[in-house]
Amino acid sequence: MSGSRYRWVILILSYLCMLGLAFSIQSLPPILTLIIKDLDLTHAKAGLLVSLFALPTIFLAVLFGSFSDRWGSFKMGVISLILIIVGALIFALSHSFLYAGLGRVITGIGATAVFIVSAQIVSQWFRGREIGTAMGIFNTVMPVGAIVCFTTFGRLAESLGWRVPIFITMIIGAAGLTSFVILYKPVSKRPQGIASEKERQPGLFSSLLKVGTLMWSVGFCWMFFSASLVSFITFAPDFFISKGYTIGFAGFLTSLLSWGPLGLSPLIGRLMDKVGNNEVFIAVGGIIMAMAFYSIARGGNFLLPMVVMGLGVALVPAPVFSLLPKISRPENLGLSFGILSMFASMGMLFGPYVTGLLKDRTGSYEVSFIFLSIFALLLTLTALVLRSKRRGD
Repeated sequence: MSGSRYRWVILILSYLCMLGLAFSIQSLPPILTLIIKDLDLTHAKAGLLVSLFALPTIFLAVLFGSFSDRWGSFKMGVISLILIIVGALIFALSHSFLYAGLGRVITGIGATAVFIVSAQIVSQWFRGREIGTAMGIFNTVMPVGAIVCFTTFGRLAESLGWRVPIFITMIIGAAGLTSFVILYKPVSKRPQGIASEKERQPGLFSSLLKVGTLMWSVGFCWMFFSASLVSFITFAPDFFISKGYTIGFAGFLTSLLSWGPLGLSPLIGRLMDKVGNNEVFIAVGGIIMAMAFYSIARGGNFLLPMVVMGLGVALVPAPVFSLLPKISRPENLGLSFGILSMFASMGMLFGPYVTGLLKDRTGSYEVSFIFLSIFALLLTLTALVLRSKRRGD
């Protein structure tokens, strides 16, 4: 198969690998109420279980990104998918917060590298050719994972126990590992200036100095987006259950915010190829998300705000991911996605924990969700600063 066609196989492969990450993140919120009861957790500890998933990324993402540039995507991909499987197994067999937390940390280590490798190989194969479209499709993986998890895992856990959805997550990870071993190929024809995976790469600190301020600004955008979205997804089912909804319908309501990204991300990615203006899309997405968070915190009708939030969420990932190849050196793509992953995990680390802590302290989710709306507005502000910097360069 020619390289121009095989890049679509690579996109499908990266999608399958990312499903393991998506299910690892999204499998907990629909069953979190059951886990809280079974393991006798506070809401702060429950939020910490989600946050622990992100803890390794803060310290390892940049290093893993550099390793992926230096050692090659194949080794990193295989090791990372194995770690996702092992971490899910430990979590599924846990009977205490300690072992559950250990499983989440191990899964988080694997997920860090899976994200970097998957995004890196898509960027390499599509660089200069429909990168926005490819990233738009690539970014539907999280909505797909959310929709499947939130519409099925709650009911499944009620019937068979909360551990069964975690075992399903293991199976998804194993399918990704098998596919990666069989289908992965390095990009065979590189544009001038892109180093082979086996060629000697500069040191980590030398590479970090060459990244530039634009990359760090994109990282802050992704941090505020991740902090607000992951925190909301973590506690939304429990919030809806507290309002009198069943666990199944609470999962359905939460899944509504994923339909917008699923349907619109490829279209938005295509627009990135045609018109650019990535920062404008990101800024508008932040405003819409902030309005939706506030409406849910203060209102009693949740259907419309959830749909609106889905539209806001759809406006952010594809513009962020398609922006990275435009502002990064070709030989530093792995490092750039490592930086992005590090910032995302910083948001995931403190966001859910603080959100759960505010719930424990105040007894309601109103303050927690207003707190998330502030993060969404910070996303908008950072995107506008990024636009100003790019226009000034």
